[in-house]
Order: sequence, then C-alpha cells, then structure tokens
Amino acid sequence: MPSCINDSDYRSKLAGEDLTSGQYLFVTLETDDQLDLADAITDITYGVLQNNPDTGEAGTVKVSGETVVVSKTALAVNQFVGPATDGKAQVAVSTQYARGRVVKASGAEDDLAVIQLFDTAVALA
Repeated sequence: MPSCINDSDYRSKLAGEDLTSGQYLFVTLETDDQLDLADAITDITYGVLQNNPDTGEAGTVKVSGETVVVSKTALAVNQFVGPATDGKAQVAVSTQYARGRVVKASGAEDDLAVIQLFDTAVALA
C-alpha cells in the first residue's frame, strides 16, 4: 500500500479512476474509499486533487486551507465555489454544497484561482 499523507490539510487515497488530468480539480471520496472526479454539481466533495494519479495510484487531496483550483468561469474574490460537472470550480448555486471561498480571482475558464477550503461542505439554500 502506498504511503499516506495525513497532516491537517492533506489526505492520501487511491484513485478509483484515471485522474491523470485531474490536478487542481474537485474530487469525491467514494464508498470504496477511493477518489473519483466530482462530476455533478450536487456532489459533496472530499477536497481538491493536488497531483495527477492514474487508477490505483495514490492521490494527494487538499481538504482544508488554501489551494489552487481550475476555474469553470471567471471567479471573483469572496465568491463561494463548488464543483462543476467536470470537477472545475464554479460559483456555487442553490442546489449544491459550497466547498470554499475565492481568495485570488481568475479571469476565465481554465485559469487558476486560489480558494480557502471550508472544513466541511456547506449546503446552500
């Protein structure tokens, strides 16, 4: 079994699917204790993937603190964000769980932003 990072901000879990293009995208922790790409806006995310593992390899996930994310659209400072259907960060809408707040803006899709992750997902009403 691969070594695990278990400090207060990071976790290490095996990738349950090909995440070689998943760096800085939201991921979920599935019932098999493996990581999958967040692919629904209603997903409750585990955190943001920090590397790009293939299936069965160890993925490092930022679960709290600040992290870089790939933007789905332009993101402004202080907007709440959650996953888009491709794991990118989008402005959270009322049907999803916000996972963080933007602290460094992005200008367009695929730009990098910085968010402060919430310790837990926050349901929006």
